[in-house]
Amino acid sequence: MIPAIPTTQLISIDAIAGDPAYQDLKIVRAQSDAVAAKNYNSVSYRFQHETEYTVVRATLTRKGMVNAKNRLTVYTHPTLLQFTHMVQYDPSNPPIDNYAALGMVTAHQQTQSDFKGQKQSNKMLFKEYLHESIYGTRRAYLPTISGWQTTATFAKTIFVAFDEEDPDALYGLIYLPKSPIMQADGQTQTAALFALSDMKDAKDKGALENFRVTLEIELNMDEKQAGQSFADRNGRGSKKNKNLVIGLDTSSALSQLREESIKGTVFENRIATGRSTETGETAVGKIVDLSSMEQMLMLVATGNNGSTEIFKHYHMPAFLPYTRDFILLLESLFAPQWPAPTPINQDPFRKLYVHGWPFTLKAIAGAYHRARISEIGPLTRSLRAKNTGMSLEEAFAAQVEVEKEKESSQESLGISLAELTSRLQKIDWIRYRKHWVDLTGAKIGKEGGRKTFKLKSTGESKVDAQAQNTASVISNVRDMILSPSWEILTGTEDAELI
Repeated sequence: MIPAIPTTQLISIDAIAGDPAYQDLKIVRAQSDAVAAKNYNSVSYRFQHETEYTVVRATLTRKGMVNAKNRLTVYTHPTLLQFTHMVQYDPSNPPIDNYAALGMVTAHQQTQSDFKGQKQSNKMLFKEYLHESIYGTRRAYLPTISGWQTTATFAKTIFVAFDEEDPDALYGLIYLPKSPIMQADGQTQTAALFALSDMKDAKDKGALENFRVTLEIELNMDEKQAGQSFADRNGRGSKKNKNLVIGLDTSSALSQLREESIKGTVFENRIATGRSTETGETAVGKIVDLSSMEQMLMLVATGNNGSTEIFKHYHMPAFLPYTRDFILLLESLFAPQWPAPTPINQDPFRKLYVHGWPFTLKAIAGAYHRARISEIGPLTRSLRAKNTGMSLEEAFAAQVEVEKEKESSQESLGISLAELTSRLQKIDWIRYRKHWVDLTGAKIGKEGGRKTFKLKSTGESKVDAQAQNTASVISNVRDMILSPSWEILTGTEDAELI
């Protein structure tokens, strides 16, 4: 059948007047303009017939001083599928476009340079976070992604307003030209969303149609303005305190592992959070801070204190027996020497003992991992297990069985958990002992010599040892505990005062 030839001429884009209150954006006011409403409802505009647009519900807003220099943005809440179709620009794998013609060449080059580094790794971690949310193991708390389109596409952009009650925030449909949306903020999240959209699990779980995000798009932007937007969004805030973030992240697998590991022990209610001096030398209420405890558990589980995002909820049952046992070991060894409040005429425990400091507890955690490597090793090597046709939980369990069957003779370090426990019981942990000052160094006094302090209990002068929480100190202490010459740590000779 030959289609009917239209008898009514369509209204061209050029015939739609630009709105001076909105930087001359073409707005069809379907609520307040009866003629415009009639034309739109009868599909009389040419843009309604063209395929070069992405159409999505949005709120068009003027931001900042609306009667002066303001920003023109649209807020949208697309599904994952709509998001990838709208944005097009995956910063980790960008489309082939003429960025020079679009006025985006510098931003494109800077983005690609940025994504060669840490952001590429962060993308995979963010993808795993999103993956957990589609499985229902956590809610996805995602910040708004801020993108922008250039002045080159602005002349073709059209907004159809259905609700004009607020003159500075119109609700309706945005007709966006199918051109890349560059990110001013949220590049890593954007790359992770593109990666998620390609996952079989995401498609099987219906995430393409049911996973929603918030995308803010700044209109009529040139590269200079986009650069300023990026700088203002990323350069004016303070860095988040890690303990505060960990404390508020109650849904993460590691947070839940921590809670289960310390339940009912000396550590419960004695872990510092937020910006505080609760773990300073003279403070006794808290034993460690959240960040240090998190690193201790990672050292037990993996042998290093690297990325915590690799640890998932389905890993927890396998690792909990070991992290719980480690915490109980620390409690049995040191709890009596961590009094709060400090007894009269006695120095705070961190002044007296190295086991009051993170570097020692982390060293013990690393030693514990090595002493139980034949048991924990198969779990550690299976953390990133994937297998086509299996869920990640099934793949992890299957890989653990494979790893258990592998030859593990190369992992034997010649020390058992019983031997480690015996050594820890015999070591002298007093900070001013010669062996600890030899390992950690002494603080330097005003005259250039070793700094000293007087014991409250006896009035004797002792060397004030350092307690640096560095990787080198941690590894040195761990290796000494595991070494054949570990008995050096049992000595009772004090460091010389000179």
